[in-house]
Amino acid sequence: MKRGIYIIAFLCLINNCRGDVPDIVIKRFRQIAVLIQENKVVELSKMIAYPLKRPNPLPDITTAEKFVAYYPTLIDDVFKRQIKLYNDSDIFEHHGYYGLVGGPFSGEIWLDENGKIISINYSSPAEIALSKQLTKSIQAHIYPSVNTWVQNIVVCKSQSLLIRVDSTKNGIRYVCWTKGHSSSEKPDLVLDHGIEEAQGTEGGWTWTFVNGDWTYVVDDVETCESDKGCGFFLRLLYKDNLKSSVKLSEIK
Repeated sequence: MKRGIYIIAFLCLINNCRGDVPDIVIKRFRQIAVLIQENKVVELSKMIAYPLKRPNPLPDITTAEKFVAYYPTLIDDVFKRQIKLYNDSDIFEHHGYYGLVGGPFSGEIWLDENGKIISINYSSPAEIALSKQLTKSIQAHIYPSVNTWVQNIVVCKSQSLLIRVDSTKNGIRYVCWTKGHSSSEKPDLVLDHGIEEAQGTEGGWTWTFVNGDWTYVVDDVETCESDKGCGFFLRLLYKDNLKSSVKLSEIK
């Protein structure tokens, strides 16, 4: 699930970014509302643009079969009652994406221009409990000085680094291990008090960490002209001069 969608939902609420909504999108939202109420999960699974992101440490849903299996954890009776209140006027458009942001909704479902579901921003109590269970399991295997956090933002790696970015009680934290070392060992670098910034209204995030003359920047690029330009990147600057930039592979 992309963090940028939450920003889009908030901006829509304060800026009233309702636009012309294509008939295919209106029709699809109506279908989705009915399918969720009637528990027609197989049909719903065919309307998703995979992978369907879930917040860390939950694994992303990568296939229709996995969506069907995970559905009872994802959607509960509370959300089914909420979706009964759906109205066409609840749809908002923002840069080619369409979300439920009006009425009782605050960005729970987003579609692309083809009517495919790209994001479900709802976590049932069952999913929250699963997330806590997975978090405890992960924390049990991480070096004690860095095994607590409020929320994990991303875990990623390059050819030579394993990196975690977490939200902690001390703010945003950067932790990395060099090649040949596991997260159960003492980290090679820990930086607290990072700065989190949204990359405009179209999605994407930047986390910046300062270590003397060096600055470590982790970018989550969500808007790009090709797949190579999207994803996570690590930029390393010395006295504000770029020294290196590498693409990272997200670990879920």
